[in-house]
Amino acid sequence: MQKRALSTWLAKACGPAAVSPFAMVNILTSLSAGSGIDVKALTEQLVAAEKEPRQKLLTQRSERVEARISAMGQFRTAIDALVSALDTRLASGALSGIPAVTDPSVVTFTVDPGVTVPRQNLEVRQLARGQTLASAPVADAGAAVGQGTLTIRFGSVAGTAEAGALTPSALDALTVEIGPGDDSLIGLRNAINDAAAVAGAPIQAQIVSDAAGARLMLRGSLGDASGFVVETSGDAALEAFRFGEGVGGGLQRTQSATDAIVAIEGVELRRPANSITDLIPGVRFSLAKAAPGQILTLEAVRDPSLLSQSVRDVTAALNELAGLGRELSNGKSGSIGALVADSATRRALQQLSGLTTQSLVPAAGNAPTRLSDIGISLDRYGNFLVDEARLSRAVTEHPASVEQLITALNRKAEFGQEGGQLRQLAEGFRLAAEGGAGQPTALQREKESIAQDQAALDARIEAARLKYTQQFAALDLAVGRSKSTQSYLQQQIDLWTRSRN
Repeated sequence: MQKRALSTWLAKACGPAAVSPFAMVNILTSLSAGSGIDVKALTEQLVAAEKEPRQKLLTQRSERVEARISAMGQFRTAIDALVSALDTRLASGALSGIPAVTDPSVVTFTVDPGVTVPRQNLEVRQLARGQTLASAPVADAGAAVGQGTLTIRFGSVAGTAEAGALTPSALDALTVEIGPGDDSLIGLRNAINDAAAVAGAPIQAQIVSDAAGARLMLRGSLGDASGFVVETSGDAALEAFRFGEGVGGGLQRTQSATDAIVAIEGVELRRPANSITDLIPGVRFSLAKAAPGQILTLEAVRDPSLLSQSVRDVTAALNELAGLGRELSNGKSGSIGALVADSATRRALQQLSGLTTQSLVPAAGNAPTRLSDIGISLDRYGNFLVDEARLSRAVTEHPASVEQLITALNRKAEFGQEGGQLRQLAEGFRLAAEGGAGQPTALQREKESIAQDQAALDARIEAARLKYTQQFAALDLAVGRSKSTQSYLQQQIDLWTRSRN
């Protein structure tokens, strides 16, 4: 009766849903109304015994997958690092000709990978310049200058100070409207720059000042054909900003537009800029100053020692990459052979081994086309070796072909042309490690499966915990009632025994 009354009181006080079987057992035990069995501990032991073997299997699966993912990431990083390092080496020009010029204060130049320049003479007779016009000075840059329209026409303008005839270029004329808000030197500058920005016109306006006052200055781009004339309409005051053939009292030409003039071996050539890329294929010239009559000597030849060392460096890098792949796939690395029997790693190692005998460039006479032709080979253990005698002969007899081979190894993919073998290897392994769009890898699918199995196990164990708790709570209450009945009977027996005595 005592236990039933207690249960009824708890249910009324807390509500049936608020008192779980587990909580009921703990309350009854603390009031000495239960069986005395530690139901919570017993339940947790049973749950743990049921969960432990299944959890161990899931943990082992997860650790194997994570180890493989980590090992693939390590190998992929090594491949990408090799591609990036070789890119840097090629871009630095270490395999190309080394530019040299007798007076770099006049001109400097760089060469693309694979380019050499035989010794030749160069003369810089004139630099390219842009036309510059300036207005008469005014005391106040904010004072009114007139309203109307400026029309700027582009082309070659004859003459030096005064404007001669205009030979129009293909550029469209620029129309600038000067309204009430632009009626000042400052407004004029802003209106011209805004219109030029919208139209993409090669002209810029600015204001320069000194003790005489503020002037509007107009600057065009480099080259003889980038000159311009300025026409005006509207207020008569705007005529102070005209410039053209037969125009007086307007803008003054302070610098004429000119082309750069250079002579290679005495042959005069004109270019509309001081950065020139089309004089010699693969060579970029930067003209610093004009030096008429000064003949410069320039050339770009390869350093055989640098070229040989680059081949050795590439061989060492291939060796490190292949060694890492073997370690990851045979258990000798810290990853404990996480990639043993991994097909992507096996294919990558096979691709590396095949590099030495694969033709990387088209045949051209007796020039080398394979890495083995320049002395790179494999030993019986898969290590890359360099035959110094063969390398020296290749660098001496075919330096351009040696550079082409190393460059082709790391060539970027272009439209209609695959990338070099190293880039193909890197891309193939990236897809194996990461998967493509909507195509997860086997490891990613396995990881997802483990997560689902873990969620299912957690739900199953939670259900088991609830079931055991309910069962043991009921058992605890039943045993408690039995103990109470036993105590009551013992009291009656004791009373009967004393009454007879």
